[in-house]
Amino acid sequence: MEKFNKAQAKNLAAAQKLVDTYASSSEDEGELDEKHILELLYKNYKPSDSVGSSKDAARTSTFLENTLHSGAATCLICIGSIRRVEAIWSCESCYCFFHLNCIQRWANDSMMQMKVKAAEQQNGQGHYNHLGEFVPPKRQKSLHWCCPQCRRDYQPGDKPTQYNCFCGKEVNPENQPFLVPHSCGEICGKLLQPKCGHDCKLLCHPGPCPPCAQQAQVSCLCGKSSPRSVRCIDKQWRCQQACKDLLACGKHKCNQVCHQPGKCPPCTSKSLQPCECQRESKMVNCSDRKWKCQNVCGAPFNCGLHICEKVCHAGPCGDGECPLQVRSCPCGKNTQVRPCNEAEETCGDTCQKLLSCGQHTCTQRCHRGPCISCPIRTKKKCRCGLHEKELPCSKEFTCETKCKQMRDCGKHACNRKCCGDLCPPCEKICGKQLSCNKHKCQSVCHNGPCYPCKLESQINCRCGKTKKSVPCGRERSARIVCLELCRITPKCHHAIKHRCHKGECPPCGQVCGLPNDTSKCGHICKARCHEAVRVNKPKEARPQAKKYEYKALPHPRCEEGVIVTCIGGHEVATWPCWNSKPTSCQRTCARQLKCGNHKCPLVCHSVPLPQDMSVQTGCANCEEGCSVPRPNGCIHACPKGCHPPPCAPCNFVIKTKCHCGLSQLVYKCNEYFDETGTVQEIIERREKLRSCGNRCLKNYPCGHRCTAICHTGKCPNPELCRKKVRIFCACKRLKQEIACDKHRGGQTSLECDSNCKAEQTRAQAAEQLQLEQKRRDEEERNRLELEKFEAKFGKRKHKERKTVGAGPAKTKIDWQRRAIYAVSILTVVGAIVVAFYADS
Repeated sequence: MEKFNKAQAKNLAAAQKLVDTYASSSEDEGELDEKHILELLYKNYKPSDSVGSSKDAARTSTFLENTLHSGAATCLICIGSIRRVEAIWSCESCYCFFHLNCIQRWANDSMMQMKVKAAEQQNGQGHYNHLGEFVPPKRQKSLHWCCPQCRRDYQPGDKPTQYNCFCGKEVNPENQPFLVPHSCGEICGKLLQPKCGHDCKLLCHPGPCPPCAQQAQVSCLCGKSSPRSVRCIDKQWRCQQACKDLLACGKHKCNQVCHQPGKCPPCTSKSLQPCECQRESKMVNCSDRKWKCQNVCGAPFNCGLHICEKVCHAGPCGDGECPLQVRSCPCGKNTQVRPCNEAEETCGDTCQKLLSCGQHTCTQRCHRGPCISCPIRTKKKCRCGLHEKELPCSKEFTCETKCKQMRDCGKHACNRKCCGDLCPPCEKICGKQLSCNKHKCQSVCHNGPCYPCKLESQINCRCGKTKKSVPCGRERSARIVCLELCRITPKCHHAIKHRCHKGECPPCGQVCGLPNDTSKCGHICKARCHEAVRVNKPKEARPQAKKYEYKALPHPRCEEGVIVTCIGGHEVATWPCWNSKPTSCQRTCARQLKCGNHKCPLVCHSVPLPQDMSVQTGCANCEEGCSVPRPNGCIHACPKGCHPPPCAPCNFVIKTKCHCGLSQLVYKCNEYFDETGTVQEIIERREKLRSCGNRCLKNYPCGHRCTAICHTGKCPNPELCRKKVRIFCACKRLKQEIACDKHRGGQTSLECDSNCKAEQTRAQAAEQLQLEQKRRDEEERNRLELEKFEAKFGKRKHKERKTVGAGPAKTKIDWQRRAIYAVSILTVVGAIVVAFYADS
């Protein structure tokens, strides 16, 4: 398995390298709408909140992503990418994808190798090892092939022969851009695992089916709670009620939480129970009340010579009868009933007990005591298996050859005679230098590092009042604690407060406490003592000179807190003494400007009176435009800068055309959008400004020009139009002028009189004569054109000759014979032509 894991890791690395180096071979397959496809797959499945189901769902999702991305899955046999249009086979155990051709070749090769190996084993008859033991040939395995990844065994009949979809319903599924590759698009339908009776509702998918998403109404394990709706895979749920059923002991109740009825655990309560012989008592579990002590029974039998030798039992010892009254002979073949005080007799038969060699039986007659050693001589190999000799079966054969194998230390040879494979441990002394560099290892020769030195050394503190024993080799690294104060003269002005120590004194950790003469502020320096600070010395030529020295450093900057107000008076902050100058707080000035609408936008700046938040020297001038809202309808900006309301009237001149569109009017913006007065007055005022005062150019619906002055909208009072309108009769002979209102009332035409009708009759008759004359002219023209055509293209008439008398009789022509002659001649001519062209 380790070799397989290494090979698999190597193949995966090669596959990843191939994917990263070369472009995908499926660039021409088109893009898939992965999100839409996954939604279709999961529309019938609700994800579970349990850990196991979410893990299986994530595993299924991983297989789906591998199939949606062309080339993401890799065939472990050929180390090539699996495209969406290629035939594949997936393992039923690990669900890994392989090319169909690759897995077929893999199965054939695996079974062929097994057949060759089985043929070789049939020729072998076993062998003897170095100990002279016969090793039979290995048992042949049944013919099979396995998955290249999970090594699951498949029978020869399971070798894939066709390309199926993931659910196995469709053979050679077509590649559809809206489906998962290699799937049929139908419901999977496989039984879910663990088996619950439901099937998978996802569309045909790769990988394992997710856990069951169905809901079921089930009660808890103990059945005390009411049924509730849970996931099918979570039907074995527990309530929080205790069982309270009476246990098998009959005294205590079960305190376990919700379990199956009748499966209460053993009682764990303690009680004082006697042993089986009633001699001793102890506290045991209530479920294990029967126990045995270690006392021998010792009750006498009826014979009065022997006692019961059983350990702690209940009931009488046998039936009081001595068990030694019924005894067998020493070989055990015959049984005799004799008094227990008499010795057993031999039967005279052969003993036939198995001797100590374990192969032969005793050939003596039935006897008392142990059997003799096996006297049979056999050929025996020595323990190392190099020599063979004939010896009694009971004796062990050892040769004089010394063993050359290395002992467990890996350094010394065994050198024991006829050792075999059981070399004793090395008995020599190790002798390596220990880590203390003072002593050598006295242990038996061993592998690995030696144990630390077991000896101890004594160390003293610097003042010599404290002593301590430490393991050998740790004198320098061991720490000794001395409770006395250090006696070394300090290098600074502080008193010593640290204890006795090794080496030089540590740096002084007390506060300096001297006035800070660097900043000359008068505050006390609160920094760590810097009167004697260890610093590195410059490199010198002398190698033994010290590399460091102690110097007094100047006081650092004073960090005492000082309350400082910013230059703009916005905030008060505590600053260190060395940086206690007033500065800008970087906030906006926010002082009210003269305009009254805006505040100073500058960053905190210096002002004469920081406490006054009104505009002062240094504040910015308001550069914003007027922010007062303009009157309704006015779209012109105020020409003034930012100022308090109200704005001056807008005098912007507006040029526009009147309602009729002929004249151009000019008026001021404030005059037109003036909102003083009522709504009707405002409308009339704006209408007057937009009118040119001339007559309207629009027409009434009747078609006459409007009589009102230039106005907007529809023309008023179109029903008052009195213009003259001319009407006619049907033949347009009679006419009359009437008022427009009568014409709108329905008087739109006149009736024809008798003169009109006579005039119409004459007109119709003249029209008929004109049509008849036109028809005659057309017929005459057609006749002349026909004569010209016949004269130009017509045939001459055949003139028949007149016969004087009767002529000779007409003979009958044989047309059938003439046709035969013509066909024969044509055939001969064709043959001649073909021959001519063939020769040329």
